[in-house]
Amino acid sequence: MRFPRFDERGPLTTNELEALRSLNAAFLTARYELQSACALWDRLQSGGDVAELHEAHTTFPFYGQAIQEIASGANAYERHVALTAWRYTAAAVVLGVTVLQRVAEAKPPLTAATVGELCQEPTLGRLHEALSAPVAHLLPKREHDLVDERTRTAERWTRVREGVDGAIDFVLEIAADENAAHPRTKDEAADCLLTEHCPPHTDPTYHGVLEPLFRLAEEVPFSISRIIAQG
Repeated sequence: MRFPRFDERGPLTTNELEALRSLNAAFLTARYELQSACALWDRLQSGGDVAELHEAHTTFPFYGQAIQEIASGANAYERHVALTAWRYTAAAVVLGVTVLQRVAEAKPPLTAATVGELCQEPTLGRLHEALSAPVAHLLPKREHDLVDERTRTAERWTRVREGVDGAIDFVLEIAADENAAHPRTKDEAADCLLTEHCPPHTDPTYHGVLEPLFRLAEEVPFSISRIIAQG
C-alpha cells in the first residue's frame, strides 16, 4: 500500500490531505532507507565474522579493522534512520486516526494549527491514546466478510498499542539504570518523546514496535478512504 486517491472535493480539507500525503511520503522514504541500513549492517556483521575467522593469527588484520570502522558508522546511521522513521510514522498514525475519527463521526474539519501540531512527533502516551481509538468499529463492514475483519483489525491495533506500552516501560527502565532525574514514573515516561529517550549505548527503544507501526500508518489513509466512499 502507498496512498489512496482522494477526491479533492471530498470531506478532507486541503491541510488535512496534504499533511497526510506528506507524512506518508516521509515515513515510507525513511522505511526504505532503514531497510537498506539494516541490510548493510547485516552484511558487515557477516564480513566481520569472516575476518575474525581468517585473521585470528595474522599480523595484518586490516580487513577486520576496516569492517569494524565501517560498521561503527553503519550502526549509528541505522539508529538515526530508525528514529527519523519513528518520528514521521508515529505522527502519521496520530494524525490519521484523528482525521479518521472526525470524518467517521461527521465532526468539523481540523484547524490548520491543529493539523500542524499533529504533524509533530507525538509523545508515547499520545501515540498510545491514538492506538486505543475504536478504529475497527468505525470502518464500514464489508459485505461477505468471511475473516471477521473488524476483529482482526482490533487485534492488530491492540498488539501495537501493547508494544508502545512496552516502550514506555523501557524508557522508564533506561532512566532508572542511568540514575536520571526524569522520568521517574510511568506517567512521566508516557509524556516523553521516544526519539529523546533512545541512548546509542542501549537496545533500541523502538525495537519490535516500529515495523508494525509502519503497517498501521500505511493502512489508516485507506481506512479514511473507505469511510468516505461509504458516505
